[in-house]
Amino acid sequence: MKVLLDAYWWVEGQPSGRRVVDSLLRTWLTDWPEDELVAAVPARHVPHVRDLAGDPALTVVPVRLTPHGVSVMVEMGRLGGGADVVLSQNFTPLRSSALRATFIHDLMFVERPEFFGRLERLYFAGMPWSARLADVVLTSTAAEAGRIARVRPRLAGRVRPVGLTVPESFREARAVDPQVGVVPRQFVLCVGRLNVRKNLDRLVDALVTDGVVRPDFPLVVVGEPDGVTVRGLERGDPRVRFVGAVDDAGLRWLYEQCRVFVFPSLDEGFGLPVLEAALCGAPMALSDIPAFRELAPGAAFFEPTDEASIARVVGEVVRGPRGDRPVAIPAWSDVVGLIRSAILDALAARA
Repeated sequence: MKVLLDAYWWVEGQPSGRRVVDSLLRTWLTDWPEDELVAAVPARHVPHVRDLAGDPALTVVPVRLTPHGVSVMVEMGRLGGGADVVLSQNFTPLRSSALRATFIHDLMFVERPEFFGRLERLYFAGMPWSARLADVVLTSTAAEAGRIARVRPRLAGRVRPVGLTVPESFREARAVDPQVGVVPRQFVLCVGRLNVRKNLDRLVDALVTDGVVRPDFPLVVVGEPDGVTVRGLERGDPRVRFVGAVDDAGLRWLYEQCRVFVFPSLDEGFGLPVLEAALCGAPMALSDIPAFRELAPGAAFFEPTDEASIARVVGEVVRGPRGDRPVAIPAWSDVVGLIRSAILDALAARA
């Protein structure tokens, strides 16, 4: 089977997105060497990607249009000549003789437009609009598959949850203290891109007001700002430490040494930090949203819009050990296997 794979974000974009593309491609090359993989990347990154891949079995082809959605919709179909399938992210090629498989991370912007700017919503509208041309739509969780079917009923019969998992670079990393000034077991940890839906304001208000965090027992926030500010928090307040981006080794140390990992997001289609925390054995207090219930059913859950609920549940986990049920963390071989099976089923239905 010849697969043209959308690897636009292999080199640029969010770190988690880059690592996911890297893990998916490397696993596919290793586990199914009989398949012919072609990675489509921005032309400026072709030499770097060839060095990064280091595998002669992988063919790299350039795309030249921006942004990513335009490139997929316009270029990927043309590049897919001779391929059996075009596997793209979020957007679907408008013309292609190959089978079109599209991994949609989420359609949150349809249900929760308040989390996105006008230009973002306009750009994202191309995702469900082009998905009508997909032969199969893949996504990470049953919760997100349900949302896709709910907001775009015509896609309901084509949606397959196939999962995602922890990048191999994180799984293989050795924990190293990132030197952010915290003592093992004496801090609360929050990880993720800092935008409005991550609900950081409420988390900080809840934990500071209730005295759950103190100068000697701070909230440590890992992630890059994404247009978010925290109201009512003075710069340098020792109860909340913003440490920015942390490498895999440092992040593993923080997960392993925190008293509790907290993810207060208002909505998610997946939640990679949940699986990272689970892999490292961190106790978890999570928003009571469908994706988190699916990923970590044994965690402690709070109502993310209720500061009293956040403070109570996080405080309970801080004060006493919990016997959280183990979280199922799939291997990349499992994820790629499900993606490949969905594609083969769609190819068989086409025949």
